[in-house]
Amino acid sequence: MADEADIASESEQLRTDAALSGRERHALPETGHCHNCDEIISTGLFCDADCRDDYEKRERFSAMRPRNSEQAEYFAKK
Repeated sequence: MADEADIASESEQLRTDAALSGRERHALPETGHCHNCDEIISTGLFCDADCRDDYEKRERFSAMRPRNSEQAEYFAKK
């Protein structure tokens, strides 16, 4: 049986997934630098899994931020 924390976590994940599903994903180009920390790398997009995870986490949170000034004002008042 799921406790309140499990239910809250699942609910938050559903909201995150819904926000991301409507967002267009852009393929990152290989630049020779890690897209998270800017370290020089020979191949790939990130220097390691931690940098990849940090980058993806930041992208998820930016997808959930208010998109326009009217929404931002509403949330700033709360």
